[in-house]
Amino acid sequence: MEVRISSPQVSSRNTWAASLRCTPPSLRNQSIGIQQATPEISIAYQVLKVYPRGRQVRITCNASQAPPPVTYSLLASRDMQVDKKVMDTHKPASFNINITLKSSPDLLTYFCQAASSLGVHGPSARLQMYWELWAKPVSQVQVDFTLQDRESGPRAEMSCQASSGSPPISYLLVGKNGRVYMQQRPHHGQPANFQLSGMWGWFQCQAENSVSVQSSAFKLVPPVQLPLVPTSVLAGSLFTIAAITCWMVRTRL
Repeated sequence: MEVRISSPQVSSRNTWAASLRCTPPSLRNQSIGIQQATPEISIAYQVLKVYPRGRQVRITCNASQAPPPVTYSLLASRDMQVDKKVMDTHKPASFNINITLKSSPDLLTYFCQAASSLGVHGPSARLQMYWELWAKPVSQVQVDFTLQDRESGPRAEMSCQASSGSPPISYLLVGKNGRVYMQQRPHHGQPANFQLSGMWGWFQCQAENSVSVQSSAFKLVPPVQLPLVPTSVLAGSLFTIAAITCWMVRTRL
């Protein structure tokens, strides 16, 4: 999962008006027509690896409207240059860096700047990596339930993923009785997939990191019966559909 942050677009009309007011009348005709809005530059990041007190992160800088070649600079706190790349195409520049947890969150701020034949583009919005990587609570836990009919028989699966949150994020499959049935800690940006073979009832997904805990709404999982032998796959599938229909009708009564 890549998180993208774009710098706000500056109004070219306001820039032109301010320039016109400050330009002597004799030079105003020369100024009209040469004012150009500097293309915005975006910054995004993706967590590659998670360590106990560090993260390997890929930061991407993109000035999509700047004509190549474009020189991209990744800068940190106090305008310290971390790395630089020259891109001869319209592709964005990517920087892989290792970020270590520090005592001062302000030291973990990164932003992009670019230069082309049009001039300097940026700076971009600033990434507060301490907040993104260590202090961001989990939010909006999404749950998807799928029932697939395969050669080996029907298989139920529940997929869980939080839309945001500092890594690592652990996912728990919890029943309505409070029991934790399964637990996973997938790579950052990837969902947790729980196989529900032989399980049915009400379940919810719980996501937690070092900052907070969030739970999804409970979802009803119908019973799934596997066929006894491969030759009865079709009959087993029909029986499963009928059993699920009857069971769901009974639960609503």
